[in-house]
Amino acid sequence: MEERPPLTLRAAGEHARARGLALNNRLLLLVIGALAILVAAGPLFGLSGFPLIFVELAAFGAMTAANRWYSPQIGRWLRGAEGERQVGTALADLADDGWMALHDVSLGHGNVDHILIGPGGIFTIETKSHPGKIRIDSIDPRMLKQAYAEKKLIERITGMEVQPLLVFSRAFLIGSVPAQRRGVTILPARMLAHYFSRRRPVLTPGEAEQIHIRLARALSDT
Repeated sequence: MEERPPLTLRAAGEHARARGLALNNRLLLLVIGALAILVAAGPLFGLSGFPLIFVELAAFGAMTAANRWYSPQIGRWLRGAEGERQVGTALADLADDGWMALHDVSLGHGNVDHILIGPGGIFTIETKSHPGKIRIDSIDPRMLKQAYAEKKLIERITGMEVQPLLVFSRAFLIGSVPAQRRGVTILPARMLAHYFSRRRPVLTPGEAEQIHIRLARALSDT
């Protein structure tokens, strides 16, 4: 029987962090390019007077526009990575209770932030790092749709029931939590340990481990 190579598992927030750093590098290159134009416009191209002023203003404008466009995106991706890392740490603390996690699972068209397998079953976890106060009844329906779609996708891969969670790493949720909306459980990251400690056992440790291995293999092949 052919021996399969070991799985390469990703760290929590790896994709979001890489995306944020890639955008930051792109911004840096644009700024360097604009600065190079500023420095070289006169000596290298022999510009002076109005043409030189025009080129300098264009370079400054390009730097300003690039910063305004990229900086918010960079901030969102890096905050998202930190939120996923925070949730990943909370899930790692559940290992002694028989829970096993897969993080940052790429599925070609997007990714699942976390998949947790353990005594209480299989869970997908979509992490959001929005700050401030968020009312449970005012949560963006697109977030709930995304979390539910991840559940259905993993169910098709495993052939088993999956429970979807929408977890907020930073926001203060207004309303009773955990809450159920459109088939999705909503809760803050700080409640994860308590939430999973109360799940009714449906899998033995051996069953959970086998599902974790099979799912990791299936996702790796995908």
